[in-house]
Amino acid sequence: PDWLSDAATWQGQTRRLEDRLSDTLHEKLMARFVDRRTSALMRGLRVREDLLAGVAQDGTVTVEGQFVGRLAGVAFEIAQGATLLEEKALRAAANQAVGPEIARRLGRLAAEGDEAFSLMADGVILWRGEAAGRISGGTPFAPRVRLYGELGPPAARERAARRLEAWLAVDAGQKLSVLRRLETAMTEGKVKGLARGIAYRLIEAGGILDRGLVRAEVKALSQIERRVLKGLGVRIGAFSLYLPRLLAAPARALAQGFVEPAWRPMAGAIHRLPQPVPPSKTLAAFGLRAVGGYGVPVEDLETLDVILRDAKPAGLLSTADLERLGWTAAESDAILRGLGFAPTLRPKPGEPMIWRRRGEARPDAPLAPSPLSPFAALATLKDRAPSRRRRPRKKVARP
Repeated sequence: PDWLSDAATWQGQTRRLEDRLSDTLHEKLMARFVDRRTSALMRGLRVREDLLAGVAQDGTVTVEGQFVGRLAGVAFEIAQGATLLEEKALRAAANQAVGPEIARRLGRLAAEGDEAFSLMADGVILWRGEAAGRISGGTPFAPRVRLYGELGPPAARERAARRLEAWLAVDAGQKLSVLRRLETAMTEGKVKGLARGIAYRLIEAGGILDRGLVRAEVKALSQIERRVLKGLGVRIGAFSLYLPRLLAAPARALAQGFVEPAWRPMAGAIHRLPQPVPPSKTLAAFGLRAVGGYGVPVEDLETLDVILRDAKPAGLLSTADLERLGWTAAESDAILRGLGFAPTLRPKPGEPMIWRRRGEARPDAPLAPSPLSPFAALATLKDRAPSRRRRPRKKVARP
């Protein structure tokens, strides 16, 4: 400090000179030991100049002529860097170059019409053919959607996510209209008595309900209650109660987006069920019911009923019938036993088997009543009911 009369000024000039030397040394070392992509990106960022960036038709993003990642919909996938310094350069350059483009895309998505969106069976929502988000919860008529990516203004991302949710709710109202109609009828009190309890359990099960679980209630339905359920799209089959319109491919694809099964069975065929057995609502999204350890298409079960009733003699299941159903002998044996059937006689080798129904089928996965269901209240009252067992009379000794 006592070498010069104006030491502070010269200290500042020396510090600036050292900074310039350090920057120059850093640039030369990068040119020697770091690839051209990192050098170009770091140089553009350091001097704070406008970077030359572009997005190709296939989503490829380049900055200063260097590939930095790929843009799909509103999500940016950054390229992998070989070193920590390269990763930092790529991320900084991508944020500066791609941020404005993503903001523009978010605005376009929020203003799009319904025709711009579509839904995959795994719950991914496409925006003009590119993945933009995914179902993250809620119900078909009040869904929640997670928007892909992280870049973009928070307010713009929120508007885009709400737009996807609004479209999905409208799409569900169209494809699952029969389910919406049934829920609305219950809310407005148009379904009463035993029919209301059955409709409630049918909705809880996802649109397919084992008839064995409500056998007594179905048997006690009046003709008026049956007509009400039929008018709301409910079919009371031999083995199941279900909504046939929910079995259409568009309705199934939408319902499958709200479940996350560990396996995705192929449509129209039976499948060995994994352990633990998936919930009934998950199976219903694929048009299946759990019977005898298999997931069986509900319509195939009704076809089985027609075959057994029309056979001569009744209950005969021939090889041609198995081919019509697409089942093996072992599969049909497990399914029929799961439905409560048993063979009348032990068949001779090569002869078809004749089946008869013993009693009510045992469901593979019994459903506990929901806390909101009227059946839960009845179960509570039953548990609390006092025992009606008679007390033994005391013997009185006679004189």
